[in-house]
Order: sequence, then C-alpha cells, then structure tokens
Amino acid sequence: MQVGNEIITWDNFHWVRLFMWTLVFMSLLSLILGIIKQSGWLMLFSALTVFPMAFYLFGAENWIKLAILVPVVEVILAFVFWFRPNKSKGES
Repeated sequence: MQVGNEIITWDNFHWVRLFMWTLVFMSLLSLILGIIKQSGWLMLFSALTVFPMAFYLFGAENWIKLAILVPVVEVILAFVFWFRPNKSKGES
C-alpha cells in the first residue's frame, strides 16, 4: 500500500501508534460507561488505559502537557464513585 511517497509494509507500520490509540479509544468507552453506571472500577480502568498517552504527551513543550491531568481527574472520580453513597442501589 502506498501513502504519498511512502510505501507502507509490515516492517514500517506504526504499531506503537496503533496500540496507543487503541488504548485511548478503550479509555473513552470505559469513561462513558463509568460515568453512566457510576462505576469506580470502570473509571479506574479508564485512567489506566489513558495514562500511557498522557505520559507521552507530558513531554511536550506547550500546553498539551496538561493532558497528564486527565488520568488524575479520572482517578479522583473513581474514588468519588466508590465512597459516595449510591441512591440507585438503595444505600442511604
């Protein structure tokens, strides 16, 4: 397959990029489900799957380095969902 002047083969395919973006999409899915279900485990899974991309972007020289705050906020939300009483489960 040829993209521009570069011929894409199995040797020069960007496997790390594919892996990182797969983790980001898994994180977005678990973030949405975690917020809807108010599940601390899904929020923690979301934070763990987005952490490699956030850590990579932390090396930037501009405002994008603030992406490291995304997993931190997700972990805080996970603790909020764990320790807050859930009205839908009948707890007071």
